[in-house]
Amino acid sequence: MEAALADDERIRTAPRILVVGAGKAGPGMAAGLEAALAEHRGRVEGLVNVPAGMSAPLKRVRLHAARPQGVNEPRPEGVAGVEEMLRLLESAGPDDVAVCLLSGGGSALLPAPVEGVPLADKLAVTKLLHRSGATIDEMNCVRKHLSRVKGGRLAEAFRGKLLLSLIVSDVVGDPLDVIASGPT
Repeated sequence: MEAALADDERIRTAPRILVVGAGKAGPGMAAGLEAALAEHRGRVEGLVNVPAGMSAPLKRVRLHAARPQGVNEPRPEGVAGVEEMLRLLESAGPDDVAVCLLSGGGSALLPAPVEGVPLADKLAVTKLLHRSGATIDEMNCVRKHLSRVKGGRLAEAFRGKLLLSLIVSDVVGDPLDVIASGPT
């Protein structure tokens, strides 16, 4: 991956390489991405929502504590991180490139309720689904409809040339529309 990513013409010529994402593997994924793009590091900037207390020695990608460790529920801190991601993606120029890093816990770490739905209501729906025995596929299907970024909407916010998603799946069968509720 390292050579393929760093040697890609679109990445080599991009004015900015924007990094967004969410998940428990976010620190390691962001560190690996920074290493792969070492010669382009000055053009890399971004934010990845992770559980509090997770860290990695990063230079250009900021890890944002979006919820406490061990609490797999959306929090206002996560919403703030998503708002920053959306601003970053919407600021992209036509030749910018974005990389979205997604891993386990990504759906709860990417909370951005749709207009008119308070975060507390979204959390209540998630808890009801969980208590009723809903599968991850079923839960994430509902989450997509209550979110401004899930179900491909994070990708829709990007205004640049190319968006790549690097995904570490924790969902059986690896359905891309279910992992982190399919933001890209």
